Amino acid sequence: MDAAMSDPSRAEWRVYLGFAGLAVLAGPVSGFAAGAILVPTQLQVFVAIGSAQLLAGCGLVMYAAARRRPRLGAAQWAALVLLLIPQWCSSALSWPGPAIPWLRGLGMGTALLLGFAAPLWLGLVAAADWMEVQAPRAAVAAAIAGIGAFCLVVPTSAYSLSWRQVPMLVLQVLLGIATVVSWAISRPRLEGWPVEWAAGGYLLLSALGDVFFAVLYERSSWQPLDWRALLVPLLCDAAVLALMWWLWFWLLRRMTLAAFGMRALAAWTASVAFGVGFAGFREWRIDVALVIALAAIVVALRARETEEEPGLMLR
Repeated sequence: MDAAMSDPSRAEWRVYLGFAGLAVLAGPVSGFAAGAILVPTQLQVFVAIGSAQLLAGCGLVMYAAARRRPRLGAAQWAALVLLLIPQWCSSALSWPGPAIPWLRGLGMGTALLLGFAAPLWLGLVAAADWMEVQAPRAAVAAAIAGIGAFCLVVPTSAYSLSWRQVPMLVLQVLLGIATVVSWAISRPRLEGWPVEWAAGGYLLLSALGDVFFAVLYERSSWQPLDWRALLVPLLCDAAVLALMWWLWFWLLRRMTLAAFGMRALAAWTASVAFGVGFAGFREWRIDVALVIALAAIVVALRARETEEEPGLMLR
């Protein structure tokens, strides 16, 4: 830690490498691991995700306890719950069912676009002066460019909306704003506390939420699990989740929130690059979109509040 502080350039490159690693894990690696676990769990989504999160959380907590790392206090556990509230609300709204029949679900493309817009929500919070957060104009512009790159290659049908979907869109935008607010509130509360405990505690709390949703939404269709076929995919998915969320909390404390909000775009870019490199599909739109997305991520990572001209920074 002291060595990193004495060499800012080295610490910066560690952050860049960690962000790239998180993008790869959250993109192609996580998608492959999650897909592998769904088959032996009979497509029971919350059961599959909750089982992997429980195993990953237990592993991180046991590792932290073995190293005798300081345990989280009440304020830190409250910060973890705060981070999870928007996610739980989104899961409750997005699951198809008759509970709120007038809410129409959004397409996957629209959901991705809302995730890409995290720096925009942060800029809105800063401009409205709701909290003491800062969003460099360069990072906000980079997020807009990333959205443009996505729209360049994805068919409009993937993110087109009907009037019946507008209420859900409004709710999801509000949840997006709540998400960036939860980052801003939780980050100082978790500052200085072990990353292993934060990531492990988050995964355990998230697993409890998935158990609740599994009982609520999947109980009527529960199927027996094939544990022999499930063991290896479960261990692989748990390992990916443990490393991914360790990096997530490690980066939360070391990046600007605007750059941190580019994670969804970075994960999508990594998935597209993986498809280009290994699946072999190529088209000029994909090539251009990759260049724009990579440039947007680099700009956002390098954007600093102190580099803004006086009076032009969103506050």
